[in-house]
Amino acid sequence: MGAESLAIGTLVLFVGMVLVINAWAVIDTRSTLEAAAREYLRAYTEADDPAGALRAGDAALSDVLADRTELAQRVRVEAPDAARFGPCAPAGVVVSVTVEAIRMPIVSGFGSHEVTVRAVELIDAHQEVTVGPLHDPEATACAG
Repeated sequence: MGAESLAIGTLVLFVGMVLVINAWAVIDTRSTLEAAAREYLRAYTEADDPAGALRAGDAALSDVLADRTELAQRVRVEAPDAARFGPCAPAGVVVSVTVEAIRMPIVSGFGSHEVTVRAVELIDAHQEVTVGPLHDPEATACAG
């Protein structure tokens, strides 16, 4: 009688630990992506021209993910529209990745979880920059 209870208790503990590990993987990934998006935009908004901004953002993203090579290979980035680059223009980036759940032989159906981080920052208003071809100074936060 006690052996069955011990086996069921061990199974419940094991499944619970796997659920906690899966939740921690999502939390850790979200934290890393938030840092990557923040650094991407910091580098992007401090650049002098649209092409340089994209290069700087990509370099900053790579720096943040340098020690997480497996994650870095799976990350998808929707870069800001460089054509709208200019003083006070909003720059938004979307960084996402799919976090796979730990697979267990007894319990299935956990699948995966999509982690997506969106961040927006204004390009430095007091910096001389080469504006993109679609930059509209009247549509920025500094207009008026």
